Amino acid sequence: MRLAFVSLLLMSVFLTATPSLAADMATGIIKSYECGDNCYLTITKNDGEELTALCAADACTPWNEQAAIPDDMIGKTVEVTITSGKQYDGAGNEMGEFPSFSKVVVGTK
Repeated sequence: MRLAFVSLLLMSVFLTATPSLAADMATGIIKSYECGDNCYLTITKNDGEELTALCAADACTPWNEQAAIPDDMIGKTVEVTITSGKQYDGAGNEMGEFPSFSKVVVGTK
């Protein structure tokens, strides 16, 4: 009985100390898009908070290739999945982790 309790206690500590692997989601409006060494999409979430992340989703591919987003995309509704991605400098050196939009679904508004 004591071993079972200790096992449950250890499992509880492990699970609460382990970061969640689930991605976050957000909805909002596309505010801006910028490219430099990396390409970033900024949205204004439904609660008014601005969120900027690497634009790494498949939907970002044509924007990233052109280093520009079509003007008519600004102000459109968007649903994003937020994960973590790698940032790189202009020489291709990894600079660390940064929030990343791994999925972007643009609405019609």
